[in-house]
Amino acid sequence: MDFCYIMNYNIAEGRSDWVPNTETENFEKCLDDFGCDTREKAEIMECYRTNDTKGMIRLLRRRRQTTLNIIHMEEKQIRCLDYIVFQLEKDMETKE
Repeated sequence: MDFCYIMNYNIAEGRSDWVPNTETENFEKCLDDFGCDTREKAEIMECYRTNDTKGMIRLLRRRRQTTLNIIHMEEKQIRCLDYIVFQLEKDMETKE
């Protein structure tokens, strides 16, 4: 899997379950894939090294909310663009 290396699919044994992989470098790669900035990554990795699961969950949820806010903002931009294109096409039809 390219997106997140924390979970590996066990193809070799033909099982369809997910097997956790807790290697530090894989976890760091996953944080990069999530779009964590340097500060977020350092905070989460500190929790990871100290086995602070609650801290990791709190920080990952915060990252998730940030990503969701970005998605909503970009969806709004797309809706605005779609509306402008719609209006321009509508104006073209009335002039023809």
